[in-house]
Amino acid sequence: MRVPFSVLSFMALLIAPARLGAEPLAGGAAVQCPAPRPYSFEVTGQLHRDQPGFTEGLEVHDGRLYESTGDLFGETRINVIDRGTGKVSALRNDHHSYFGEGLTFFGGRLYQMSWREHLVFVFDKLDRRLQVLHNPREGWGLTHDASRLIASDGSSRLFFLSPRDFSTLGSVTVHYGSQQVSNLNELEYVDGAVWANVFESWQVVKIAPATGCVLGVADLHGLYDRLSPDEKAKVDADGNFVLNGIAHDPASGQFILTGKYWPVLFTGRFVEK
Repeated sequence: MRVPFSVLSFMALLIAPARLGAEPLAGGAAVQCPAPRPYSFEVTGQLHRDQPGFTEGLEVHDGRLYESTGDLFGETRINVIDRGTGKVSALRNDHHSYFGEGLTFFGGRLYQMSWREHLVFVFDKLDRRLQVLHNPREGWGLTHDASRLIASDGSSRLFFLSPRDFSTLGSVTVHYGSQQVSNLNELEYVDGAVWANVFESWQVVKIAPATGCVLGVADLHGLYDRLSPDEKAKVDADGNFVLNGIAHDPASGQFILTGKYWPVLFTGRFVEK
């Protein structure tokens, strides 16, 4: 499912960009970006969930942790995960009617994208479907800033979209130096920057949305090391069970990270090395 992507370290990202799925910018345009800064993730807690989900979107809203899942190894659902007990409750279950992808809350509404069906579902606070919008691209990650939705489609671009009708307001190519960074997946907008999973890698990149410059790279191999032998066996059981899912809790300032079909979520902070 989706394009294979090799797992690389932070140094490989900087030294061998072509191996990271990076390509030169069109026309060889010179882009002035600062050198990406290395980050680690300081874990402050773990949450063991009572049932797995094929995590495609993750977000904290009004203190509650929401998850959108795809219907591989399960069903397309919007879940609420109890942050104290790990109990997973389905807010809605759309079974196999579409493949759920990124989700975000904006203006009191919940937006959930599909993968290849080109659909965006809009719900109110009571889980009533208000609209079905059209997405001209594949749906991968979804977040928002103060006025726009921000989406990825698995390429090296971020798209800025109208919350009213999902029309494209603009886009930016994500890059460091003159190299594009492709396979952008789950997204989270925090304090003026977009944090993004890079599909099938252990890296999360910090992006300046105005320029597309990669400001930082976090190597998250350490999360795997924190798994128990039984949890590692579950994560290793299938190549699709990759790192994916970034949520930010504005109340605590901490992030919540997980992976597809992972039995555990990690709470903590990105720390510049």
